[in-house]
Amino acid sequence: MGSETEDMIIAMASIVLAFAIVFWGPGVFFEQNLIPKLAIVLFTVGIGFISHELGHKWMAERHGARARFIVWKEGLFLMFILAFFIRIIFAAPGAVYIFKNYMTKKENGIISLTGPAINMALWLFFVCILLGSSILSINLTQIVKEIAIFGMNINALLAVFNLLPIFILDGAKVFNWDKGIWAVAFVIALAMMFSGGLIV
Repeated sequence: MGSETEDMIIAMASIVLAFAIVFWGPGVFFEQNLIPKLAIVLFTVGIGFISHELGHKWMAERHGARARFIVWKEGLFLMFILAFFIRIIFAAPGAVYIFKNYMTKKENGIISLTGPAINMALWLFFVCILLGSSILSINLTQIVKEIAIFGMNINALLAVFNLLPIFILDGAKVFNWDKGIWAVAFVIALAMMFSGGLIV
């Protein structure tokens, strides 16, 4: 097992490559504009994923737990197989594992909510770029505009997906802790996801 930093780099690089395959096909690696496309995915999906996991880690450690990101080799293999042959994404290259003798429902819920909350914050960051440039009459370059638009949409989607109250997802733990807080967070995430078209 490598270091945590190595695991994070492997996971983020893998998810960037897998998304690139799903979006543009395996032939994207032979295109002249490969670098700009990888940059778009890196600064949206890659940052969204790793920030989500680091949010879990930070909050877990604040609650006295040990936390470590561990790459999931089986998940990496399955992600690339599905991306290459079926063109669908299974974004599970790794996760933060939390170690604590006893954890309350509230602690577990707060730690779980932090990941989607980070994605919501990133959504707001990208929205500010788009709206701020419009208000201040700043002309964004094409790649910056694409990163902002895609970053806004993908982070809203990540928040909604992870807040689904399904076993193993963050939403199930938040729902188990406080159904009211889960409902508010889920509605906000849905509003973010469906408001993308209005903002752009």
